[in-house]
Amino acid sequence: MRCGRCGLVMLNPQPDDETLAAIYGETYFIGSDEDSLLEQGNALKRGTAQLQLAEISAYIGARVAADTHPHMLEVGCGLGNFLLEAHAAGFDVQGIDVSTDAVATANAALGEDRARAGMLEEADFKAGQFDIIVLADVIEHVRNPKSFMQYVRTLLKPSGVVFIAVPSLDSLSARLMGRYWVEFKREHLFYFNRQTICQLLKDCGFQDITLSPGQKVLSLGYIIGHFKQFPVPLFTPALKVLERLLPRAPLSRPMQIVASGLNALARVPPHPGK
Repeated sequence: MRCGRCGLVMLNPQPDDETLAAIYGETYFIGSDEDSLLEQGNALKRGTAQLQLAEISAYIGARVAADTHPHMLEVGCGLGNFLLEAHAAGFDVQGIDVSTDAVATANAALGEDRARAGMLEEADFKAGQFDIIVLADVIEHVRNPKSFMQYVRTLLKPSGVVFIAVPSLDSLSARLMGRYWVEFKREHLFYFNRQTICQLLKDCGFQDITLSPGQKVLSLGYIIGHFKQFPVPLFTPALKVLERLLPRAPLSRPMQIVASGLNALARVPPHPGK
């Protein structure tokens, strides 16, 4: 369903909380029931995290990122791949995720309890606590994007930065796949494009908005695994055939591609309330 006023697209009807809880189970993270795929997926996600961190550092200033150890929160931290890369890059990181299993894995990887399980709005974070909040593949999952982003804004310091990675209806994959787009999932409650993500950020008091194509590090094998987990008519059967025909090396080779989303960066005004 598309809003006639702002153009935002939403899933209608939306799944209830019980259905969503079942979706976000132990095997939600691709390959989590198969060790080899999980290891490959983690390596690829860390590669994507490096690309995203480069964007964030360029936005805030590379020297600031390196010298001041900005306090960063990742919402939807999953298995902790982004947190690992951000910590290695000098950021003071915390994470939160709805999955207790994912949080346990993230903390084990980090070697300390920097991630917690729960909902952002129910956590005891303080107003103005963070320099940067990262929302990678998160905003499409929340019930009320506007109230969520307004709350995110309160957690940021003056001039604090938000980074968003989100599936985009403007993407080439969305245009090519049409109604079979792989991002049309039961847990994706809202669908954004460049216009609607910009409008959301402006409505929530953010400024200095920049947008860029959502680049990711993926492999053909990982892409095929994704289409197996989220089957798409025509595409999934064709990719299964390709998987049987190709040797292992090309399937596992990492490649940097523009995927199905966009990245947005924006900041809180330097003077609160303005």
